[in-house]
Amino acid sequence: MTVGSMTSFRLPVSGREIRLRGLSGREELLLIDALALDMALALELLAGLAEDAGAADVDWPSLPVADIDVALLRLRQANCGDLVRSDVVCPAPNCGEPIEVSFSLEAYLAHHSPRRPRNIEADADPMWFRLSDGAASFRAPTGADLVAATTGRDPQGALETTCFRPAGLRGVGLKRALTALAAMAPALSEELSARCPACGSTVVVFFDARGFALRELRNQASFVYADAHLLARHYHWPEAEILALPRDRRVRYAEMLRHEVRGA
Repeated sequence: MTVGSMTSFRLPVSGREIRLRGLSGREELLLIDALALDMALALELLAGLAEDAGAADVDWPSLPVADIDVALLRLRQANCGDLVRSDVVCPAPNCGEPIEVSFSLEAYLAHHSPRRPRNIEADADPMWFRLSDGAASFRAPTGADLVAATTGRDPQGALETTCFRPAGLRGVGLKRALTALAAMAPALSEELSARCPACGSTVVVFFDARGFALRELRNQASFVYADAHLLARHYHWPEAEILALPRDRRVRYAEMLRHEVRGA
Protein backbone atom coordinates (compact mmCIF):
# COMPACT_ATOMS: atom_id res chain seq x y z
CA MET A 1 0.00 0.00 0.00
CA THR A 2 1.29 3.47 -0.89
CA VAL A 3 0.20 6.52 1.08
CA GLY A 4 1.68 9.79 -0.15
CA SER A 5 5.40 9.14 -0.51
CA MET A 6 5.35 6.24 1.98
CA THR A 7 4.98 2.59 1.02
CA SER A 8 3.66 0.30 3.75
CA PHE A 9 3.77 -3.50 3.78
CA ARG A 10 4.40 -6.50 6.01
CA LEU A 11 7.62 -8.49 5.85
CA PRO A 12 6.49 -12.09 5.29
CA VAL A 13 9.10 -13.95 7.38
CA SER A 14 9.72 -11.71 10.40
CA GLY A 15 6.20 -10.26 10.31
CA ARG A 16 7.39 -6.69 10.85
CA GLU A 17 5.27 -3.84 9.51
CA ILE A 18 7.50 -1.62 7.39
CA ARG A 19 7.18 1.87 5.98
CA LEU A 20 9.51 2.93 3.18
CA ARG A 21 9.78 6.59 2.27
CA GLY A 22 10.35 7.68 -1.30
CA LEU A 23 13.82 7.90 -2.78
CA SER A 24 15.74 11.14 -2.71
CA GLY A 25 18.81 12.17 -4.68
CA ARG A 26 21.06 10.87 -1.92
CA GLU A 27 19.83 7.30 -2.38
CA GLU A 28 19.98 7.69 -6.15
CA LEU A 29 23.65 8.71 -5.97
CA LEU A 30 24.28 5.71 -3.71
CA LEU A 31 22.83 3.47 -6.42
CA ILE A 32 24.78 5.15 -9.23
CA ASP A 33 28.12 5.12 -7.40
CA ALA A 34 27.86 1.53 -6.13
CA LEU A 35 30.56 -0.83 -7.38
CA ALA A 36 28.26 -3.86 -7.14
CA LEU A 37 24.52 -4.49 -7.01
CA ASP A 38 24.80 -6.78 -4.01
CA MET A 39 23.48 -7.39 -0.51
CA ALA A 40 25.78 -4.76 1.02
CA LEU A 41 24.24 -2.11 -1.25
CA ALA A 42 20.73 -3.36 -0.48
CA LEU A 43 21.32 -3.05 3.26
CA GLU A 44 22.75 0.46 2.94
CA LEU A 45 19.88 1.58 0.71
CA LEU A 46 17.14 0.21 2.94
CA ALA A 47 18.78 1.53 6.12
CA GLY A 48 18.17 5.08 4.92
CA LEU A 49 14.60 4.51 3.77
CA ALA A 50 12.84 2.25 6.26
CA GLU A 51 11.15 2.39 9.60
CA ASP A 52 8.75 0.02 11.27
CA ALA A 53 5.14 0.89 12.00
CA GLY A 54 6.17 2.20 15.41
CA ALA A 55 8.65 4.62 13.83
CA ALA A 56 11.63 2.65 15.18
CA ASP A 57 14.78 1.99 13.20
CA VAL A 58 15.00 -1.32 11.36
CA ASP A 59 18.14 -3.42 11.75
CA TRP A 60 18.17 -4.75 8.20
CA PRO A 61 21.35 -6.87 8.52
CA SER A 62 19.63 -8.95 11.22
CA LEU A 63 16.54 -9.67 9.11
CA PRO A 64 16.13 -12.75 6.88
CA VAL A 65 17.37 -12.47 3.31
CA ALA A 66 13.85 -13.25 2.08
CA ASP A 67 12.48 -10.19 3.92
CA ILE A 68 15.22 -7.96 2.49
CA ASP A 69 14.46 -9.09 -1.05
CA VAL A 70 10.74 -8.50 -0.51
CA ALA A 71 11.50 -4.95 0.66
CA LEU A 72 13.62 -4.33 -2.45
CA LEU A 73 10.88 -5.57 -4.76
CA ARG A 74 8.36 -3.40 -2.91
CA LEU A 75 10.67 -0.42 -3.37
CA ARG A 76 10.95 -1.20 -7.07
CA GLN A 77 7.16 -1.61 -7.29
CA ALA A 78 6.56 1.78 -5.66
CA ASN A 79 9.05 3.58 -7.91
CA CYS A 80 8.82 1.73 -11.25
CA GLY A 81 5.44 -0.01 -11.23
CA ASP A 82 4.11 -3.51 -10.66
CA LEU A 83 4.86 -5.06 -14.06
CA VAL A 84 8.11 -6.93 -14.67
CA ARG A 85 8.88 -7.34 -18.36
CA SER A 86 11.86 -8.77 -20.19
CA ASP A 87 12.54 -9.82 -23.78
CA VAL A 88 14.51 -13.00 -24.45
CA VAL A 89 15.33 -14.90 -27.63
CA CYS A 90 14.25 -18.48 -28.21
CA PRO A 91 17.39 -20.64 -28.16
CA ALA A 92 15.89 -23.45 -30.24
CA PRO A 93 17.76 -24.24 -33.47
CA ASN A 94 16.40 -22.40 -36.49
CA CYS A 95 14.06 -20.30 -34.33
CA GLY A 96 15.47 -17.23 -32.56
CA GLU A 97 12.06 -15.63 -32.12
CA PRO A 98 11.72 -12.89 -29.48
CA ILE A 99 9.75 -13.93 -26.39
CA GLU A 100 8.25 -11.56 -23.86
CA VAL A 101 8.47 -12.69 -20.24
CA SER A 102 6.23 -10.60 -17.99
CA PHE A 103 4.51 -10.92 -14.63
CA SER A 104 3.04 -8.90 -11.79
CA LEU A 105 5.20 -8.33 -8.73
CA GLU A 106 2.10 -8.43 -6.54
CA ALA A 107 1.19 -11.86 -7.86
CA TYR A 108 4.81 -13.04 -7.66
CA LEU A 109 5.12 -12.06 -4.00
CA ALA A 110 1.78 -13.67 -3.18
CA HIS A 111 2.95 -16.90 -4.84
CA HIS A 112 6.06 -16.86 -2.63
CA SER A 113 4.25 -16.41 0.68
CA PRO A 114 5.90 -18.38 3.50
CA ARG A 115 4.26 -21.34 5.19
CA ARG A 116 5.33 -23.49 8.13
CA PRO A 117 5.39 -27.20 7.28
CA ARG A 118 4.12 -29.79 9.68
CA ASN A 119 6.62 -31.30 12.12
CA ILE A 120 8.43 -27.97 12.57
CA GLU A 121 8.62 -26.42 16.04
CA ALA A 122 10.02 -23.19 17.45
CA ASP A 123 13.41 -23.70 19.06
CA ALA A 124 14.52 -22.23 22.38
CA ASP A 125 16.72 -19.65 20.62
CA PRO A 126 14.95 -16.72 18.92
CA MET A 127 14.62 -17.09 15.14
CA TRP A 128 15.56 -20.80 15.32
CA PHE A 129 13.30 -23.75 14.46
CA ARG A 130 13.75 -27.50 14.72
CA LEU A 131 12.43 -30.68 13.21
CA SER A 132 9.99 -32.23 15.65
CA ASP A 133 12.11 -35.39 15.94
CA GLY A 134 15.10 -33.31 17.01
CA ALA A 135 17.25 -34.34 14.04
CA ALA A 136 18.18 -30.76 13.11
CA SER A 137 17.67 -27.10 13.97
CA PHE A 138 17.84 -24.18 11.56
CA ARG A 139 17.15 -20.50 11.01
CA ALA A 140 16.78 -18.33 7.94
CA PRO A 141 20.04 -16.70 6.78
CA THR A 142 20.17 -12.96 7.41
CA GLY A 143 21.60 -10.13 5.38
CA ALA A 144 24.64 -10.05 7.65
CA ASP A 145 25.10 -13.81 7.19
CA LEU A 146 25.10 -13.41 3.41
CA VAL A 147 27.56 -10.50 3.42
CA ALA A 148 29.94 -12.43 5.70
CA ALA A 149 29.62 -15.63 3.66
CA THR A 150 30.37 -13.99 0.32
CA THR A 151 33.73 -12.75 1.58
CA GLY A 152 34.97 -16.33 2.01
CA ARG A 153 35.89 -19.13 -0.37
CA ASP A 154 32.84 -21.30 0.35
CA PRO A 155 29.71 -19.15 0.75
CA GLN A 156 27.32 -22.10 0.79
CA GLY A 157 29.37 -23.94 3.39
CA ALA A 158 29.60 -20.82 5.54
CA LEU A 159 25.82 -20.38 5.49
CA GLU A 160 25.24 -24.02 6.38
CA THR A 161 27.64 -23.72 9.32
CA THR A 162 25.91 -20.57 10.56
CA CYS A 163 22.28 -21.53 10.01
CA PHE A 164 22.05 -25.26 10.73
CA ARG A 165 22.63 -27.43 13.80
CA PRO A 166 24.26 -29.69 14.80
CA ALA A 167 27.61 -28.69 13.32
CA GLY A 168 28.48 -30.69 10.26
CA LEU A 169 24.86 -31.62 9.56
CA ARG A 170 24.64 -33.65 6.35
CA GLY A 171 22.47 -36.19 4.57
CA VAL A 172 18.77 -36.60 5.21
CA GLY A 173 18.75 -34.23 8.21
CA LEU A 174 20.18 -31.37 6.16
CA LYS A 175 17.86 -32.08 3.26
CA ARG A 176 14.78 -32.02 5.50
CA ALA A 177 15.92 -28.78 7.15
CA LEU A 178 16.59 -27.17 3.76
CA THR A 179 13.14 -28.20 2.52
CA ALA A 180 11.49 -26.68 5.61
CA LEU A 181 13.54 -23.50 5.30
CA ALA A 182 12.56 -23.13 1.63
CA ALA A 183 8.90 -23.18 2.67
CA MET A 184 9.29 -20.82 5.66
CA ALA A 185 11.58 -18.27 3.96
CA PRO A 186 11.09 -18.75 0.20
CA ALA A 187 13.87 -17.54 -2.06
CA LEU A 188 12.67 -14.89 -4.49
CA SER A 189 15.40 -15.52 -7.06
CA GLU A 190 14.59 -18.54 -9.20
CA GLU A 191 14.27 -19.95 -12.68
CA LEU A 192 11.17 -18.97 -14.64
CA SER A 193 9.90 -20.69 -17.76
CA ALA A 194 8.15 -19.33 -20.84
CA ARG A 195 6.92 -20.95 -24.04
CA CYS A 196 7.97 -19.73 -27.47
CA PRO A 197 4.82 -18.78 -29.44
CA ALA A 198 6.56 -19.66 -32.72
CA CYS A 199 8.00 -23.14 -32.14
CA GLY A 200 6.56 -24.15 -28.76
CA SER A 201 9.94 -24.63 -27.10
CA THR A 202 10.28 -23.96 -23.38
CA VAL A 203 12.69 -21.18 -22.48
CA VAL A 204 14.13 -20.98 -18.98
CA VAL A 205 15.39 -17.67 -17.59
CA PHE A 206 16.76 -16.89 -14.15
CA PHE A 207 15.09 -14.07 -12.23
CA ASP A 208 17.59 -12.47 -9.85
CA ALA A 209 15.16 -10.57 -7.61
CA ARG A 210 17.76 -8.54 -5.72
CA GLY A 211 19.84 -7.68 -8.76
CA PHE A 212 16.73 -6.85 -10.79
CA ALA A 213 15.33 -4.44 -8.20
CA LEU A 214 18.65 -2.65 -7.65
CA ARG A 215 19.35 -2.43 -11.38
CA GLU A 216 15.92 -0.97 -12.16
CA LEU A 217 16.24 1.58 -9.37
CA ARG A 218 19.73 2.54 -10.55
CA ASN A 219 18.53 2.97 -14.15
CA GLN A 220 15.78 5.28 -12.95
CA ALA A 221 18.30 7.26 -10.88
CA SER A 222 20.39 8.10 -13.95
CA PHE A 223 18.58 11.46 -14.37
CA VAL A 224 19.58 12.83 -10.97
CA TYR A 225 22.63 14.71 -12.32
CA ALA A 226 20.64 16.40 -15.08
CA ASP A 227 17.88 17.37 -12.65
CA ALA A 228 20.34 18.73 -10.09
CA HIS A 229 22.15 20.75 -12.76
CA LEU A 230 18.89 22.24 -14.03
CA LEU A 231 17.57 23.21 -10.59
CA ALA A 232 20.90 24.64 -9.45
CA ARG A 233 21.21 26.67 -12.64
CA HIS A 234 17.72 28.19 -12.51
CA TYR A 235 16.92 28.35 -8.79
CA HIS A 236 20.50 28.61 -7.48
CA TRP A 237 19.79 25.98 -4.82
CA PRO A 238 22.78 24.22 -3.20
CA GLU A 239 23.40 20.67 -4.33
CA ALA A 240 22.78 19.25 -0.84
CA GLU A 241 19.29 20.80 -0.74
CA ILE A 242 18.43 19.50 -4.20
CA LEU A 243 19.57 15.97 -3.36
CA ALA A 244 17.57 16.04 -0.12
CA LEU A 245 14.33 16.64 -2.02
CA PRO A 246 12.03 13.63 -2.47
CA ARG A 247 12.62 12.32 -5.96
CA ASP A 248 9.04 12.94 -7.11
CA ARG A 249 9.21 16.59 -6.10
CA ARG A 250 12.62 17.13 -7.70
CA VAL A 251 11.44 15.55 -10.95
CA ARG A 252 8.35 17.74 -10.99
CA TYR A 253 10.41 20.92 -10.59
CA ALA A 254 12.79 19.77 -13.32
CA GLU A 255 9.95 18.92 -15.71
CA MET A 256 8.38 22.35 -15.17
CA LEU A 257 11.66 24.00 -16.08
CA ARG A 258 12.13 21.82 -19.15
CA HIS A 259 8.59 22.66 -20.25
CA GLU A 260 9.33 26.39 -19.92
CA VAL A 261 12.53 26.02 -21.93
CA ARG A 262 10.74 24.12 -24.71
CA GLY A 263 7.96 26.72 -24.80
CA ALA A 264 10.33 29.71 -24.88
